[in-house]
Amino acid sequence: MVNQVKNAFPKREAAIVAALLLGAFLVRLLFFSHQGYAQVDTRDFMVWFQTAAEYGPRTFYAHTWCDYPPFNVYFFWIFGLLAKGLEVFGSALFTYVMKLPANLFDLATAFLIFAFVRKRLSLKIALLAAGLYAFNPAVVFNAAVWGQFDAMYTFFLVLSLFLLFESKPKWAVVAFMLGILTKPQSIALAPLFFFLVWRKADFKSFLNSCILAVATVFLVIAPFEWTGGNPISFLSGLYFGAYEGYPYTSMNAFNVWGFGGMWVPDTQLTFQLGWIMFAAVTVFTLYFTHKRLGSLGTNKELVVVFAAFVLFFAFFMFPTRIHERYLFPAMAMLALMVPFLKKVRPLYVVLTATCFVNQFYVLQFLNSGTFIQAGDPIVFIVSLINSGAFLYVLMLMVSDLRGGKRLNIGLANSHVKEAGGS
Repeated sequence: MVNQVKNAFPKREAAIVAALLLGAFLVRLLFFSHQGYAQVDTRDFMVWFQTAAEYGPRTFYAHTWCDYPPFNVYFFWIFGLLAKGLEVFGSALFTYVMKLPANLFDLATAFLIFAFVRKRLSLKIALLAAGLYAFNPAVVFNAAVWGQFDAMYTFFLVLSLFLLFESKPKWAVVAFMLGILTKPQSIALAPLFFFLVWRKADFKSFLNSCILAVATVFLVIAPFEWTGGNPISFLSGLYFGAYEGYPYTSMNAFNVWGFGGMWVPDTQLTFQLGWIMFAAVTVFTLYFTHKRLGSLGTNKELVVVFAAFVLFFAFFMFPTRIHERYLFPAMAMLALMVPFLKKVRPLYVVLTATCFVNQFYVLQFLNSGTFIQAGDPIVFIVSLINSGAFLYVLMLMVSDLRGGKRLNIGLANSHVKEAGGS
């Protein structure tokens, strides 16, 4: 009888979280009919799904222009075959198939958040954290309305951190590299991720992790016909070609470059300045992480989650050539921290609002075929709010390092593990 009671509770929890995720999916389903950016994004996705279904991964890039990294092609292939079987290519119903992958990954990320919080806090709070991500307006808009794929790389990055927390660095490396092979902006997490792997590993283990990272890349790209005849040319053409194809300070991102307007030519000075600012924040964030992980009475997992959030936020704010959607993975980090850190809760509200407005406002202009003009008041206000929010984050970090209680990452209500354990 005792065993039956013990087994019943997890089943009850599983049913509750399943109901939450199903509810989130049904809400998203209401927006699937929206065509997103029909003239470009939706049209491109239809071509990519159709090409993958017709030719498979091997010669995919030979038959169509595509600036998405190779791991996406497997999903274009699988869901392209589904669209082909349903005969929805060329119809408005295609968006229902197109939006399935990202929204399913969104729900998977929400489940990861639930599992993380549930190990440390009550069922009610874990459901709240998962719901804060699954029903987040900016997150829902990205995947369910616009039909973008940012949810996919976000899932792999969150998973990679969780695997580090569970002392599974090799699997963490695989997950992280899958994120890189899905979207290049995953590189924002790379300094922190490999710092954590290095911190707990000896040289041999770290070298093995690097070898595993390379092996993961080769395993994913092996079925493809490599443009240029070798993997380096193939990958560099995809990653650097896409980045160099948009030489503008802001690609509709309401960040520090947004004050100067959208689609302003990116000079050598602005390009270098953007990356210097990001590098400076990265160095400070790693220093913050190193100091806090070495402090007694510190929740090491929350330190890592907070540091990951800072890097995602900084990557959106400072480099040039950034799109409006690049703040997206910060939403997952914020939802994770809300139950634990009171000082982060205002950031969740503010950045959810700015991320949503940025995407919503930009999509309206894209679909109208017009450009956002320099001096647009919405761009100025949102960019100002984002800049103020980032200054607030830096103040929290500085105060915390000085021994203040502005951030207060403590042990309360949480198990403590060494991030990046072997």
